Amino acid sequence: MSSPDGVRPSATKPVTPLPASSLHFSSFTGLGPALKQQLEAIYLSHRQALFSLALSTTGCAAMAEDAVHEAFVRLCRLSPTSPSEQLVAYVFAAVRNAAIDAGRRLQSQKKLAESIFQMRGSKSTEGVSENDDQTEMLRTAVEALEQPAREVVILKVYGALTFEQIGQVLEIPAATAATRYRRALTHIEDALRNRT
Repeated sequence: MSSPDGVRPSATKPVTPLPASSLHFSSFTGLGPALKQQLEAIYLSHRQALFSLALSTTGCAAMAEDAVHEAFVRLCRLSPTSPSEQLVAYVFAAVRNAAIDAGRRLQSQKKLAESIFQMRGSKSTEGVSENDDQTEMLRTAVEALEQPAREVVILKVYGALTFEQIGQVLEIPAATAATRYRRALTHIEDALRNRT
């Protein structure tokens, strides 16, 4: 049985619906009007499939949404010159690559976050007291960040926002938010390492 758009629903697992937010192509500058229209048409006609592809790679709806957005940002910067039928495949490949990159960044961030709390001498008998000390050192390291980086960390960690949402809140590109976040984690790790 097919849906009205001719796509067969999965018999084994329902497709996760695409979140309500969408790309705003008016914010992409430096593109010719024809390419902008092509990319927007591809996004509108394939957005659920693009999101599902990214979701199957990342396993996280927020990361999948970020990967789709990042792929289109990259595409707009590169201005691909493929014919339209090849451009669809190129867009899918770009989304897949962005999702793989997001997964790699997540693994890197997890290792970094784990390393923040794996300080020398962590096998102390003080237990709770040591955790309080670590929490205080972490709080101090976050407070020592410059305001732009601190805002991104707070929005990402405590607000659980995607980089696209952080970009909207701070009126910066999603890629800039992601870069600030990664750099902030590096600064926090260095600060904690220097205190132990």
